[in-house]
Amino acid sequence: MRTLLWRPKQDRWRSLVVLSHGSGGAAANLGWLAEALCDEGFLVAAVDHHGNSSDEELLPEGAAFWWERPADLTVVVDHVQMTEKVGSAAVAGYSLGGYTAAAVLGARVDAAKLRRLYDGEPVLPIPPDRPDIVTENAELVARYGRAAVDARAVGDYRDRRFVAGVLLAQAICPILSDASLSAIDRPVLVRWGGADEVEAPEVNGQRYTRLIPGADGRSMGQHVGHFEFGDIPDGAAVRSEVLADVLPFFRALLAD
Repeated sequence: MRTLLWRPKQDRWRSLVVLSHGSGGAAANLGWLAEALCDEGFLVAAVDHHGNSSDEELLPEGAAFWWERPADLTVVVDHVQMTEKVGSAAVAGYSLGGYTAAAVLGARVDAAKLRRLYDGEPVLPIPPDRPDIVTENAELVARYGRAAVDARAVGDYRDRRFVAGVLLAQAICPILSDASLSAIDRPVLVRWGGADEVEAPEVNGQRYTRLIPGADGRSMGQHVGHFEFGDIPDGAAVRSEVLADVLPFFRALLAD
């Protein structure tokens, strides 16, 4: 599993921050966040999620079985803790990576909603780049077996080594269980755009904020869309504002 590391200049760093990219994106898309965190003295690891990264072949399973992503972050922490001198860890994710970050903090898929999704109900929006997603998902479930898929999908991927999380333009919240979000006991910062054309704020950013106890959530502006949080040139001002919130958030929570 390919992982990019940003190492601070000093020999001793604050802590580890693990980053998760959006669906079909890549670790490098979050370079703006990684570089800023590195300048603050954090060791940063950004993973390319296998099968769901633009830096390798995209696989149907990579897009459909998004609950496999949180385990990638646990593997990264396992490896980095064996090879580097790090203590506490935090997580940040963008879009589907926002869900991934929430999952390692304790968010879980609701089994009843998952059944409705596989029965063809519009529990989640149809991605513009996957208009045949219902048929594709049905074929994958048939191939791997409904029981096996369900067991993996609703699993608990919480990793207690992550002490805080940042969710940016986050996704998948409509299918997550209320109880799992309400049980998250880590500090969480949630930021979204009021004009997000991919992940509706009402059922994603606002819902994450409402259900996660003590979550610090707000819109970055009513005219801010989804991709300003990625690496498009037009989003530079938004990303700068996001950093003004994220850097002190992590600085205060992660010990030197």
